[in-house]
Amino acid sequence: MVAEHATPSLSRPPRMSNTRAARRLRRRPAGNDAPGVGRHGLLSVAVIWVLCAAPAAAQPGTGPRESVDQGFTTQTPATSTGLTFTGIYHAANDPKGDPPVMRRMVFIPPPGMRYDTSAPEQCTASDPQLQLMGPEACPAGSRIGTGTIDGVILMPFAHDYEFDRFHHNLYVLNNANEQILLVESEGYTVVRGKLLPDGSMEFNPTTCFPPSPTGQCADEHILQLKSVTSIPAITRTSGGTTRSYATTPPTCPATNAWQTTVRYWWGDGSNDTVTTTQPCT
Repeated sequence: MVAEHATPSLSRPPRMSNTRAARRLRRRPAGNDAPGVGRHGLLSVAVIWVLCAAPAAAQPGTGPRESVDQGFTTQTPATSTGLTFTGIYHAANDPKGDPPVMRRMVFIPPPGMRYDTSAPEQCTASDPQLQLMGPEACPAGSRIGTGTIDGVILMPFAHDYEFDRFHHNLYVLNNANEQILLVESEGYTVVRGKLLPDGSMEFNPTTCFPPSPTGQCADEHILQLKSVTSIPAITRTSGGTTRSYATTPPTCPATNAWQTTVRYWWGDGSNDTVTTTQPCT
């Protein structure tokens, strides 16, 4: 007989209201510091390494275009942990300006940290199923986290108008060696993060609408401004063996802190490397 620890229940966040009235296009002011948030968007693509509530106090990292804060819910080595993530993005050295398009994001965990995607249930639904049904296309136990995403959709090719500023709910799903991100807008946008053999997680976000089947956009016009995600500590016991979705490194360094590195590749050709720390004892 197999005994399992129950995965913490993740309630569906309240759906953001969608106003059906015609939206007004806004010309982008100089400096890209347009105020306000659009009522609903066609698409948002989060690039996130998803992560949980009430973390131990982590230290955020900053770069020219980003502020990144990842936290663990425990300071104890070799322990199941939940994780939190907040990323805020802007123009280079200009917190009031919009960032370039984000093309790629890679999370590199502290040495010795482990992710086991066989611990939670797995979602094997196809992209068309997920786009149509959202998280309901997957087993309840594969829904490992939630969050939000903010961004800007520019007028394609011209980029001189903001088509929309959006704030959408985000769902995080588990699958074999990958993390599926579902952004709820008018339907669902699917982004699959790949867990690589070295333990890092790579995301290649969609940067255009509609998304290209090849992943290559003729024009990139979706900007990410902020993402917030959370995953609780998840364990599963089977045959007397307990497995955890995320396990902290086996030891704590003399600095009493672990380090997570996040690398970004931007549409203007620049790339940044940011380090955020998580305390340990």
